[in-house]
Amino acid sequence: MAESDILYQTEERVARITLNTAEQRNALTYTMVHDLIAALKQAEADSEVRVVLLTAAGKNFSAGGNLREFGAEIDDPAFKHWLSGESWEELFTLIPQMTKPVIAAVQGYALAGGCGLVALCDLAVADEEAQFGMTEIRIGLFPLLVLPAVRRAVGDKKAQELALTGKIIDAQEAFRIGLVSEVVSSNMLEETASNLAQELANKSPEAMHLGKRLFWDTANMTYEQALSHGRSMRVNYMLSEDLREGINAFLEKRKPNW
Repeated sequence: MAESDILYQTEERVARITLNTAEQRNALTYTMVHDLIAALKQAEADSEVRVVLLTAAGKNFSAGGNLREFGAEIDDPAFKHWLSGESWEELFTLIPQMTKPVIAAVQGYALAGGCGLVALCDLAVADEEAQFGMTEIRIGLFPLLVLPAVRRAVGDKKAQELALTGKIIDAQEAFRIGLVSEVVSSNMLEETASNLAQELANKSPEAMHLGKRLFWDTANMTYEQALSHGRSMRVNYMLSEDLREGINAFLEKRKPNW
């Protein structure tokens, strides 16, 4: 992908996707959302890629949707508002459906849609100075497409509180409620996120693929339904070459070759 609002590069089985409009605090325009979807699909289709690392240029992860763009469409009587939400819905559907884990490395503001992106990722490492919030209510909007992802990450009450108040929380609070999985000092963000991505890249891709499916498939199931679904998926695991290799490697006291 050509250098633009989204950068894409691969190294050692990790696809690094970078939000690259630092001067606009990586606000998510429609073009940027389309390009991000394309980059994620490129990573998903690449058999050499095992993990996606989502990063951002500059001091902020993302301040959310581009309000100038939103303001212009509100005043355009010909604008098709239902269709304009299609790319956002696709983005927020895509990441949970990907077979490869997606890790966010977050610095500065992760607000509104940016906060939703963090919630969508399988894991998120935050700079200790990072700040998070569903701030849409401050401009007379509710986080319509963001709320489901944040709700799944932090639970009903906390998600509703954040949505109704629009308050901004710090990284430690984001960690406490489960929005991010780790908080590190500013100078350790890049190294920690990269090491985590590499750690996952060295694990069984088939096990991670099936694990992501199990996690999202069972999200709305009852306990009994989830157990039954897990039992059915166990067949796929037991027949996988990755499991056979993992067991053989353990017994032979060597690293598995996945």
